[in-house]
Amino acid sequence: MAAAAAAASLSRGAVALCGLFYLRLQRGRRLREAARRLRAARHRRARARGRRRFAALWLGGRLGPGGAAAAASGRERRLWSKARSSAFWETVRAKAFSRGEWAENFRLGPATFDFLCGRLRAAIQRRDTSMRRAVPAEVRLALTLWRLGACTEYRAVEQQFGVSRSTVCKILRDVCEAVVAILAPAYAAPPAAAAGFPLPQLAGVLARLRVPIRAPPEDAASYSDGRGWHAVVLQAAVDARGCFWDIEVSRPGLGLRGSALYRRAQRGGLCPAPPAQLGGVTVPAYLLGRPGDPLLPWLLRPFGGAEAARRRGRRRFNAGAAAARAAAAGALGRLRGRWRCLQKRNDTDLAFLPTLLAACCLLHNVCQARGDPCPPRWLAPPPGEPLGGEGGEEEGEGGEEEEEGGEGEEGRAAAAAARRIREALAAALQG
Repeated sequence: MAAAAAAASLSRGAVALCGLFYLRLQRGRRLREAARRLRAARHRRARARGRRRFAALWLGGRLGPGGAAAAASGRERRLWSKARSSAFWETVRAKAFSRGEWAENFRLGPATFDFLCGRLRAAIQRRDTSMRRAVPAEVRLALTLWRLGACTEYRAVEQQFGVSRSTVCKILRDVCEAVVAILAPAYAAPPAAAAGFPLPQLAGVLARLRVPIRAPPEDAASYSDGRGWHAVVLQAAVDARGCFWDIEVSRPGLGLRGSALYRRAQRGGLCPAPPAQLGGVTVPAYLLGRPGDPLLPWLLRPFGGAEAARRRGRRRFNAGAAAARAAAAGALGRLRGRWRCLQKRNDTDLAFLPTLLAACCLLHNVCQARGDPCPPRWLAPPPGEPLGGEGGEEEGEGGEEEEEGGEGEEGRAAAAAARRIREALAAALQG
């Protein structure tokens, strides 16, 4: 009897414990469900506030700064960009600059500026957003020209045009890339006819220019020019108008044989100018090199002193070559004088530097084609800096091994063909 009573008491206790545990489970479930519903309600309210805020900002951008946004939020609109002075550009836009002042600041005339703006507007123009207004295309182009012509720090450009330094850097890249992409096909194409020089069939003079740079973080030794500077070499062909074509940027010491021009010319793709017959010799369009350059059918150099003294035609050839090289040196001087970023050490990123240098050459070509003058006072570089022109060119790359146009039978055959072409030119000049 006692055992049965104890068993019944234990059963009632177990049932009570199970019931209590079930009630606790139910209560926890209800609390979790209430918390979930509270979180969902908060999330819906936050999304609704975000939609209202977006609508207020959009209306504020459409109706004017601070208008609808301030009315919707009941407080002053937040500062989206730092206020900067653009008094310099406002003076320019008010046409307060004379033609001379315009050229001093932007290195070209106002008519050429309008021409460039019309050609580049579609590529450099940006749209306004609800956050801020885009920098106009005219300011973008003027900012780039001022930076290339003055070679000042980004903070100076920021103070002149009222644009942040990071935006200045981005605008400079965008405009230079647009210049290269849009203007290169029309203003850096190889000449269709080899004419304009004192020498027949001369398509251009091969010119090189050292541009000092900041030591790159990687492989800095490859950019040392042996004069205590780190530099890159701008190589281009200069035509009879003083314009640059086949523009290429490389490391010092890479040499002509490492360039894309050499590979293309060796395949016969120097320029589309047709060949001419002189004294029974087919003379193709060619470039004029220096004494250290290889002698090739498409790259001739002047006769040596002993060779030139023998015949009058050779002396005339050398005189014509000297005049052509003087014209190319003048073009290099105008390039460096107009765009002074080529006179000082360039701190531009090494990956972007070839685009910037090509943009300088193309802008120079546009100024040459449109007749914008380059005053003589622009041509004198500041003292104590590496000079351009002949003094800033790359030294002869090959020395004696370049004399015969290369090693092997193929190189000797190319040198022999080049000598025949050069002799035919000298005979034609001899009359």
